[in-house]
Amino acid sequence: MSLKDNLLSLNNLRKFAGFAILNQAINADFKLEAYNAMPQSRVLVLSPHPDDDVIGCGGTIKLHSESGSIIKTVYLTDGSGGSGKLTKEKQQKLVSLRENEARKAAEIVGANDLVFWRYQDGRLPVNKTTEKLLSTLISDFQPDIIYAPSFLDPHPDHLATVRILANALKKLPYEGIIYFYEIWAPLYINRLVNIDQTVDKKELAVLSHESQIKERSYFDAVMGLNRYRAGMYNAGTYAEGFLSTTKELFLKLFDIANFKINKK
Repeated sequence: MSLKDNLLSLNNLRKFAGFAILNQAINADFKLEAYNAMPQSRVLVLSPHPDDDVIGCGGTIKLHSESGSIIKTVYLTDGSGGSGKLTKEKQQKLVSLRENEARKAAEIVGANDLVFWRYQDGRLPVNKTTEKLLSTLISDFQPDIIYAPSFLDPHPDHLATVRILANALKKLPYEGIIYFYEIWAPLYINRLVNIDQTVDKKELAVLSHESQIKERSYFDAVMGLNRYRAGMYNAGTYAEGFLSTTKELFLKLFDIANFKINKK
């Protein structure tokens, strides 16, 4: 990462979070680190929709699988949005189709412990029920790493997922690491994972979501982003970027993001 890129990225973080949080971020080792493999871990992946997991971190999930990690993926909504107004019967068929696509994609990247919450797409609630569901899951599963969409992602279900995670973690003694992945918005990243050895599996997993590929060119977009991340930082041909934080730093950044979003 060049000095210019470092300065630009850190300046963007400073504008968003302020000098105090920036100083903590630097002290918390926010310099960019690149990996070619992922450690054997207990991994929890929070996927707002049935395809977000493989789009945002499918190659990295496969690397975890190859290391012998235990991987649990939670799909928070039913993925029934984005197809216009549907009859109840057609909506049920779409939900079933999207879950089957998710199962197929997850199997490709080696994630076999799947949980479907089935909240309505576009209306993921942030309340005591969803907070309790996630709190209980984290307490029981005890993940070393949690993957989640970014708190700067503009999609309402993605933001709701992060809010549920923040509310759950505020009441838990979680000491693991959180990796925020990219979907609708590029991130300031401090972790870069070379996925050259698993990119073929990621491609197959993303393409497994046939119903969504028809709606929008997600495949071209995500693979282009992965090529960009690798090329810009000389990390092979394909790489996935993440913002990695501790629980404490995440909650500080989240509170600032939540304040700025609500203030607009």
